[in-house]
Amino acid sequence: MHRCCTAKTVKSAGSRRRLALLMVALASCAAAAGGQGAKIYKESTEHYDVETTIGSHFAEVVGRHMEAIYREYSRRFEEYGEADRKFNVAVFRNEEQYAAHVPAEVRGSTGVFVSRTRLLAAHADGRTGEEVLRTLYHEGFHQFMYELISQRCPIWLNEGLAEYFSEATWNGRDFGVGHVPGSRLYVVQQAVKQGKYVPFAELFSMSSESWLQNIRTDNHRANLVYCQSWSIVHFLLQAENGRYVARMGKLVELISEGNDQEEAFKESFGPGFSLRAFERAWAEYIMSLKPSPKFECRNNMRYIMMLAKSVYGDPTDLRDLEDLRGKVMSDRISWRIENPYGDVVSSDDRGRVARLFRCPFDEDGHNVSYVIVKSPGSGLPVLVCTHHPGIIIKAYYRPDGEGGLAVEVEEEVRDLLSPAFKRAITAGMR
Repeated sequence: MHRCCTAKTVKSAGSRRRLALLMVALASCAAAAGGQGAKIYKESTEHYDVETTIGSHFAEVVGRHMEAIYREYSRRFEEYGEADRKFNVAVFRNEEQYAAHVPAEVRGSTGVFVSRTRLLAAHADGRTGEEVLRTLYHEGFHQFMYELISQRCPIWLNEGLAEYFSEATWNGRDFGVGHVPGSRLYVVQQAVKQGKYVPFAELFSMSSESWLQNIRTDNHRANLVYCQSWSIVHFLLQAENGRYVARMGKLVELISEGNDQEEAFKESFGPGFSLRAFERAWAEYIMSLKPSPKFECRNNMRYIMMLAKSVYGDPTDLRDLEDLRGKVMSDRISWRIENPYGDVVSSDDRGRVARLFRCPFDEDGHNVSYVIVKSPGSGLPVLVCTHHPGIIIKAYYRPDGEGGLAVEVEEEVRDLLSPAFKRAITAGMR
């Protein structure tokens, strides 16, 4: 990012997870998570000082996640060494607390890194724990970039790398990166098919100010530039067994040394690899991708919960997945469901319907991979998948704000689950 700019708010379509512009110079900003009488819970780790108004367990969770993602940042950029002081992280229970401690320019965002005060802040209002943590992964990379690598990183690359790390999966021991979410992939593939993606020459030349101006005036474009930047970084790090990794590393190195981006690109990729050739290779790669199996599982679980609402009317009647499977595969009913990014499942495709009830990682041969756990407060069912190393994925209902129920899907590290939830999962598997 550029070295100086005014704080701005950035939000993209379909998700308040999109974040405020990151490298901002401000006269003053409170660095503590307190305020308005809220109790502050603290956790100190090797590289982070965490403060939160949510609770002591959450402070510990954030500390462990941030240390783990820091190791992943460092693994990718080990040549830049270690931070010489701890990073500050503040996570607020609600948006009001967050707004009281961040600059006015970024209120309305869900997270921000403020370079002058070195503060990484986020809030949990109306958001899942996973969404909050992914915000921290994203903003944490901006913090890492600014402190250890470069304050001049082009915004497309800075945001693309931050989005790449935000999709990482921590299993309690290490991170898996390079996942392909179906939602992101759909956005980029549609743009390529329709010839409506942002030309690389335009994307790469965007300043922080023009980036903000573009995305604040068009929600669709906001989503596209983030997803496209993610996809370019994914291409550079994953394509052809890492063919371009060293070249991207060289690009970052040259930029961090103050070289012009265009000249750094030429030196990193060579005169024979034009921007147009780069664009064609990227488009071919993107069109060859499919969503990662983890996201196939998450999608399955979302569909199952949507079908349960339709079949039973009252979701509390979802007690037996074999019963639901039998009903939705019956010839007596016809149905069709489409998710927000274009994937369609219908009763006409019995093979696909049968696969909805199986996690791609489940090798036991049973018809149903998932278990049902009842929420102790509402009595509503919670669908749980235990077939992923180190994590569980859960799908559940939440109020949609209009008197109905929406489906939420998120993942959690097994080691950080509450004892009560662990016992409920064990009981559901019997």
